[in-house]
Amino acid sequence: MKKFFMVAATALLLLNACSNTETDTADEVEESQETEEQLTIMTSIFPLEDWTKKIGGDFVEVTNIVPVGADAHTYEPTPNEMVAVAEADAFIYNGAGIEAFADRIVEAVANEGVAVLEASAGVELIEDNHHHDHDHGHGEEDGHAHEHEDDHDHEHGVEEEHDHDHGAEEEHAHEHNHDDGEVESGTMRIEGVKDHYHTGDHVHLTAHEIEESGHDHWHWYTLAPGEDPESDDAWEVVPDNGTNTYEGVAEDGQLIQVKLFGDDHEVVAQSEPIAIAIHDHHDDHDHEHGEEHDHGHEHDDHGHVHGDHDPHVWLDPVLSIEMAEQIKHLLVELMPEQEEYFEANFEELRGQFEELDQQFQEVAANAQIDTFIVSHAGYGYWEARYGIKQIGIAGLSPTNEPTQQQLIETIEQAEELGLEYVLFEPNISPAVAQTVQDYLEAESLYLHPLEALTTENVEAGADYFSLMEENIETLRTVLKAE
Repeated sequence: MKKFFMVAATALLLLNACSNTETDTADEVEESQETEEQLTIMTSIFPLEDWTKKIGGDFVEVTNIVPVGADAHTYEPTPNEMVAVAEADAFIYNGAGIEAFADRIVEAVANEGVAVLEASAGVELIEDNHHHDHDHGHGEEDGHAHEHEDDHDHEHGVEEEHDHDHGAEEEHAHEHNHDDGEVESGTMRIEGVKDHYHTGDHVHLTAHEIEESGHDHWHWYTLAPGEDPESDDAWEVVPDNGTNTYEGVAEDGQLIQVKLFGDDHEVVAQSEPIAIAIHDHHDDHDHEHGEEHDHGHEHDDHGHVHGDHDPHVWLDPVLSIEMAEQIKHLLVELMPEQEEYFEANFEELRGQFEELDQQFQEVAANAQIDTFIVSHAGYGYWEARYGIKQIGIAGLSPTNEPTQQQLIETIEQAEELGLEYVLFEPNISPAVAQTVQDYLEAESLYLHPLEALTTENVEAGADYFSLMEENIETLRTVLKAE
């Protein structure tokens, strides 16, 4: 926070002309006006920009990094934007994996005196359930899978005759770990893979066959750091897990592999080993900045592995209150003399969120159908809060296109439900969603994900609430809640 003083001094000199005597009767009246400079705030996505402006009012100057028409999932900041963040008073980002660039910015400004807030930290995130209904009911069949677990637990050596050479796989394991959270590995597609993890993070992986076989007897294996991947005895079966999902604490140098067995205990599909790498960015710099601003590293307590969670938390009006309140706390910390002002603005904002919540509840209560199909699976919070279900053609990121089998199942599901609309997003029109619309002979409407505005939104003076109300009106039509 910066303050400067503008001092104007006015001296009045009265001359006594009658006495021809210079009598200095000047009273210097010094006027001092203290002007509060605005806080310079950089935000990552539009909702955070809008809320910060509404809470901070006259005392903030807010610039959003993801520009008009861009996609937050894939956008990369320019060098000038990186410099602007380093010169700002605060950087506010959503977190939960939506901004691929966020961690790099946090590292870059660690010693620049910039307060950092991960707005979703502490908010209860929902899991990514995209395409879970295509997984052949693994949850219901877990008991059946466990019936065979004891048989498989001791078969790993026998299974090696069906396996790829582990040594060769290890050489390529790191090649398959990407930031997009999904890799094709061997004859599997693995969701939740991260390029690196941080100490204390949990690894959450979900395996799918690239070509469905109809089998459901899964087993996960781990190899401790330093162990020989070619040694059958070194690989350990993960106990009590007969499903296509894996969860465990990240361990640097660990390898993880999954196999799917057929009815005769043969390996019908398997992944290559997934290599786990630990990289703690706080090891590369000190934490003086963290001592200055407690908000700066709140996200460290929650880790950075969000590949299994839905980051689109701002679409839930109730959870948005929690995020906006964190922004208010940050502004109060940076400019405590305006606490009352920020508090009043936040309470007004809270009322608007609560009104949105009521509108969503009304739509859900009056809906004749409870499901819509959309180009990008970014609306899971509406199902969690209101029971309004999405069928996402693409995954949590619009770039995560479905497999051919998933696409077929998506179309079949939409046909079974008699869905009459395919919903697109204004900044992204994936060809695969257009294909689904053409096949279903459905009408098209739009939902706004709010990550970034369009040029039309800017020209219309749209804000978070006007766009959310447009979404609600779209849902009224699609769900027949009018």
